[in-house]
Amino acid sequence: PPLRTCTPAPDADCANADLRFQDLIGKDLRNANFRGADLSRADLRGANLVGADFTDAIAVGTNFSKSYLATAIFVRTDLTGALMASARMSKSDFSGARLFGTDVSGAWATGCNFAGATLRDVDAQETKFSASNFDGAVMYGTKIRFALFDQVAFGSCRGCPTDW
Repeated sequence: PPLRTCTPAPDADCANADLRFQDLIGKDLRNANFRGADLSRADLRGANLVGADFTDAIAVGTNFSKSYLATAIFVRTDLTGALMASARMSKSDFSGARLFGTDVSGAWATGCNFAGATLRDVDAQETKFSASNFDGAVMYGTKIRFALFDQVAFGSCRGCPTDW
């Protein structure tokens, strides 16, 4: 189906919306539905995205830096080149997500689910992945200097630092 328009707001239904290049800096978008939306190159720096659903969304080059992403859902989301530096994403679900060249440096990713996700050339320096799940994930070329992997489940993760 063609992408539609929407007005991003708390609890908004922006499923399948065209939000490319949108300036949403600091906006309150908690619990918004972005399923299947195209948010490529949107600027969501510092936005409140707690509980937002990005399932099957396209977020290529999207800026989520310093955003509040606790319990957000990124299932099968394309986060290629996305900026998530210093974001707060506790208990978020990234299962099956594509993180290629994504910057999550300095983020709080405690209790997150990365099961089946692909993390290639990700900048995860100084990121806290405590109590997160990487079972079935693929991690290659990821920068993990000073990252914290306390009580992490790596399971069948390929390329993960299982000896961390």
